[in-house]
Amino acid sequence: MKTSIKKEDKCKVKLTVEIDAEAIKAIVKDVERAYMREAQIPGFRKGKVPLEIIRREFKDGLKNEIQRTMFQKNYAEAVKAEKLDEVALANVEDLTYDENGGSFVATVEVKPTFKLPTYMGLKIADGDTTVKDEAVQDQMNRLRVAYAKYEDAKDGDIVEDGDFIQIDYEGMVGKKKILEINAEAKIVGEGKGFWTQVEEGRFLPEILEAVKGMKVGETKDGIKAKFDKETAPEGLKGEKAVYTVTVKSFRKRVLPSDAEFIEKAKAESIEKLTATIRESLEKSAVRQEEARRENEAVEALLKKADFDVPESQVRRAMDGYLQEFAQRAQYSGLDANYFEQNREKILKDAEEAATKQVRLWYILDGIAAAEKIEAKDEEKGKKVIDFILANVKK
Repeated sequence: MKTSIKKEDKCKVKLTVEIDAEAIKAIVKDVERAYMREAQIPGFRKGKVPLEIIRREFKDGLKNEIQRTMFQKNYAEAVKAEKLDEVALANVEDLTYDENGGSFVATVEVKPTFKLPTYMGLKIADGDTTVKDEAVQDQMNRLRVAYAKYEDAKDGDIVEDGDFIQIDYEGMVGKKKILEINAEAKIVGEGKGFWTQVEEGRFLPEILEAVKGMKVGETKDGIKAKFDKETAPEGLKGEKAVYTVTVKSFRKRVLPSDAEFIEKAKAESIEKLTATIRESLEKSAVRQEEARRENEAVEALLKKADFDVPESQVRRAMDGYLQEFAQRAQYSGLDANYFEQNREKILKDAEEAATKQVRLWYILDGIAAAEKIEAKDEEKGKKVIDFILANVKK
């Protein structure tokens, strides 16, 4: 057997393998014998069909099996002979043989060769993990809100943050009603007896801000809003709208007293609940700081190393990225139209993220080898990052 290689781009090589005549004759003989043992042809007992008839009746099958066997018997040995660091077999072509010998050409994906980026003494500043009193109080307020109850508004009450409101509203773009521009844009076009909460993200922010301070029965005109250029319904992208809103009724949010709050939170006292929240925020701050430092180390490594990686590994990483993206999109309510309209960008982003992911794996694996860091594959990356962070430049 003779082998030769030709380097291609993106971690690929063309591996040409030539097999001598004697080896091909042995393969042909073995394949023909197997056919003779198993072939069933009317008029002949199994295993007694003459070779001439086997060759005539199973011409294509014999050829395919001989080619398959020729490849199977020689590919692994050829890869070893050329000392290829194989990742995957991408393609096989030009499988030929005759009485003088045989050959084939395999496109083989191989691991990349690259220079490890500098990883000792990276400059990564320490972040502040101090939890301010304002953050603790904000979290206390959020928890108190979670235990709030709602009561029908009394005469003279005004709409405030957190209240549930029932409104009539109608939007115009220029002199046209929004529903005249796009009949499918009902949620932003108009509503009768529509319930929502005065809380960020629940409805159009301009309307939620405008209703604050209003009473039941009051109407407000000229509420200005602007639609997003990308996510708004067709015909409304980037357009300016004007709304008229009437408050039909609302339910006020009533926060629990300290005693009720402590009981519902199953705490001993406001002081102890405050201490528990502070401790939780401090732990969270430490985790976030660790994640930030890890991400900064990763970005520093990737910034210093730009090399091709095997396409098959990028495709597998892309599959994982796209599955995760689809799950997040489903939870956020994005429909199929969003994917169709943004298909090219989504795929481009997925390929870039996957390429970085694969490239990072090779970098971390290379550092692990250089520093003799031993660990299971799922733990190796974390151990290498920890090693890098333990040796940052102060």
